[in-house]
Amino acid sequence: MKPAIPSEADLAVIGGGINGAGVAALAARAGLKVVLFEKGDFASGTSSRSTKLIHGGIRYLEQFRFPLVFESLRERRRLLDQAPHLVRPLPFLLPSYREDERPAWMLRLGMTFYDLLAGRSNIHRHRWLDAPQALALAPSLKPDGLRGCGLYYDGQVNDARLVLEDILAAESQGATCLNDSPVDRVDSRADGGMDVHYRHLPSGSSGAIRVRCLANTTGPWANQVSRMIVKEHRDLVRPTRGSHIVLPQLMGSHAVLVMSKRDRRIFFVIPWRGYSLVGTTDLDDAGDPDRTCPTEEEIGYLLEESSRVFPGATWGREKVVAAFSGLRPLAWAEGGHASSVSREDRILREGPVLTVLGGKLTTYRSMARKALRAAESVLGVPFHSIPFPDLPGAPSIPWQAFLVTKIPAWAREFGLPPGQAAHLALMYGERTPRVLALMRDDPSLKTPLHPERPETLAQVAFAVREEKALHLSDVMLRRLEIGYSTQRTGEADEKASRLMAHLLGWDEKKRLEELADYRGQLFPKSA
Repeated sequence: MKPAIPSEADLAVIGGGINGAGVAALAARAGLKVVLFEKGDFASGTSSRSTKLIHGGIRYLEQFRFPLVFESLRERRRLLDQAPHLVRPLPFLLPSYREDERPAWMLRLGMTFYDLLAGRSNIHRHRWLDAPQALALAPSLKPDGLRGCGLYYDGQVNDARLVLEDILAAESQGATCLNDSPVDRVDSRADGGMDVHYRHLPSGSSGAIRVRCLANTTGPWANQVSRMIVKEHRDLVRPTRGSHIVLPQLMGSHAVLVMSKRDRRIFFVIPWRGYSLVGTTDLDDAGDPDRTCPTEEEIGYLLEESSRVFPGATWGREKVVAAFSGLRPLAWAEGGHASSVSREDRILREGPVLTVLGGKLTTYRSMARKALRAAESVLGVPFHSIPFPDLPGAPSIPWQAFLVTKIPAWAREFGLPPGQAAHLALMYGERTPRVLALMRDDPSLKTPLHPERPETLAQVAFAVREEKALHLSDVMLRRLEIGYSTQRTGEADEKASRLMAHLLGWDEKKRLEELADYRGQLFPKSA
């Protein structure tokens, strides 16, 4: 069924990643009529393929990008306070070995400066651990040559769900947000506005909407969208590929910042969903953004460098649970290595067209505000002091009180083990009772997708009914993220696909096509 799409709007947003979701949410909060178009699923590109961090970027200090780090640390605190169900503090270990090019004093100085830049918004002050203290905390670290270890804090995020909640927040303010809805053409109008021609794939319909302003928030696809809008096109983004691998768990509650021996880069080993997330690489990628995936060389690089710090992890390719890549939409720059290209955001305005480039997941709200302020003369709204709408899952009471009071109460009320109630609360926040209500109304929905996993059929139903999931991959990779675990195929995807077939009216041919498409995304050919 075709949704109610207006024929006119103040702002059309093309791209449903984190930047598009942020722009749509803030513009709708300002009272503007907003329509967002996403050609795939929300966050299906870069925004669900990140290192899952909300952080200042300690590695940017040695590149002297102090304003970027300062802004990121400020935004980190805001997200920790306003979205604690999705963004939580994460302790990081920064080991120092005798063979490292960066001496221990440099690491200690960097962490001190990181604390100073954070100021009153800091999570905790850093500490320096000697080798015995570090190994007591992290016995899996390589002991040979260990001089000591820094301990500092940043934040970890469920990136796909952060995008989704911003989409839902935008809709709560009156925006229309459409996935599986590509834009095919943009025509300029004599009155200075534009006609945006789109297709709504779920209903098979198409149409056009008249808008006063357009925001290109397509990230790695910005060059392609720009060609559709601007006759004299120039390249706007320089995409660089960041690849990650998922390994059996190397560490418990602490992440580790690893100094690469091969190319002096910094990357992370992060506890994630019972596994370790290792990444990222940084390579130019001029290929099709729809087909980006890790190369065997990148996977080998991440395995080699992580095993250097974790001697017990001398694993081969067969131990890689999953691998994925995202493209950073960095503002265009000629020459130099990919890792030297600036991460600062850049907002381009050409008449009524805005293009958002560069930046980080952490600073998406700051970027959205900058973009809309650049278009104030077109939109007629001052955006300096307009607040973002609350995320729908944001707790209404302090986070610790939420954990202590709500989780036990939900466990008792709905007859769930406390661990199951905690799993739901840490994913849905204040929206958890709506998932639990599905289980109460239909006890069969308490069934787990896999005996070893906490995800249930109720979460699949909730993703379809209330979170705009249209495909099996939407649910498995972004709503629930079970697709990055060893239980991702077989029992789990069969159960999920059968329930989705019932809810969405798929026949058996369509269900099998959805299974094949999902499994193809798990094992891309070039990986």
